[in-house]
Amino acid sequence: MGGAQRFLYELVTHLNPEKYDISVAAGGNGELFRKLGEKNIKTIKIQNFSNVPGVKNLLAFFEIFLLIIKTKPEIIYLLSSEAGFSGAIAGSCYGFFSRKKIKIIYRIGGWAFKEPRSIIIKKIYLWAEKISAPFKDIIIVNSEFDRQLAIKNKITRPEKIITIYNGISINDLKFLPKEQAKKFIESKIENLKLKIENSILVGTIANLYKNKGLDFLILAIARIKKSQPNWQFIIIGEGSERLNLKKLIINNELENDILLFGSIPDAYKYLKAFDLFILPSVKEGQPWVILEAMAAETPIVATNIAGISEMIENEKSGLLIEPADPDALAAAIEKILTHPSLSHECAIQAFKVLKEKFEINKMIQKNEELF
Repeated sequence: MGGAQRFLYELVTHLNPEKYDISVAAGGNGELFRKLGEKNIKTIKIQNFSNVPGVKNLLAFFEIFLLIIKTKPEIIYLLSSEAGFSGAIAGSCYGFFSRKKIKIIYRIGGWAFKEPRSIIIKKIYLWAEKISAPFKDIIIVNSEFDRQLAIKNKITRPEKIITIYNGISINDLKFLPKEQAKKFIESKIENLKLKIENSILVGTIANLYKNKGLDFLILAIARIKKSQPNWQFIIIGEGSERLNLKKLIINNELENDILLFGSIPDAYKYLKAFDLFILPSVKEGQPWVILEAMAAETPIVATNIAGISEMIENEKSGLLIEPADPDALAAAIEKILTHPSLSHECAIQAFKVLKEKFEINKMIQKNEELF
């Protein structure tokens, strides 16, 4: 699941079903629908959601409007830029015609106008946020960075924008022990030249999208491998950039050093297999996988962007580097893996910060206070 889907799942499964009658409308028909079905939460499929501005967004508006007429909600909770635009206007139209006040809450986990897209598309997303903002009662972001970005771009009044950090339940995470997790990783390796038994294992869990900066990770690995031949790198995830990343791996002669695993259900379970976790993103909100790596007490190297710097303090709970810089990323990987005391201390401190700042009950409570 992506970040918005993960937040949605955590929110609705931790709300009291005796207090709230919850229905979830979403696009697609994958893991989110399956997991919500296992929790007996009502789901409705929206056929026309699209992450490309166009006719489908208009069709999605009518779908949502008709759904609101049918369900008559008191609160509409919107996630993602597309749902935020169509849903806010549809909810306000229903409220106007029915003369019933609906509270419209919009939560965004990273502004779409900051993604690596064309200038025109970025402008469309920015103006979509500005146009739809008056129809929203509250806008929630998951980092102070994104709150300040919204204020700077004059999306709406500052007092209307609230920061609520993502939170997880450490007790609900079922990590495999390190050796068991490494055996699972080894069982997935088809290339017999890749041996991890006595290797340093470095990994990431990320969708294979441009936002995730995995091309810069591959270039960083190319700089490392000559001096560190015993380090193996695992990328867990799937997405539209797979072929481009595979070509980059081949062009840098890293076929025996990097393994693209594809998607694995509940991939977080295997985090303890890694001696180091890396997230080289060029655009993020507040990544769930960083919280999971903190909970696994796996040392972290990540890019100093958006909410990540509000989770990780450089050289205290992890190492932070600037995005899109393979040389800096390579240096950080080598530094933390060749200084065991730094690696150990960062992992301990990150776990401590997680417990103090990013607990799921805090996230749920702060959301409920807005209902």
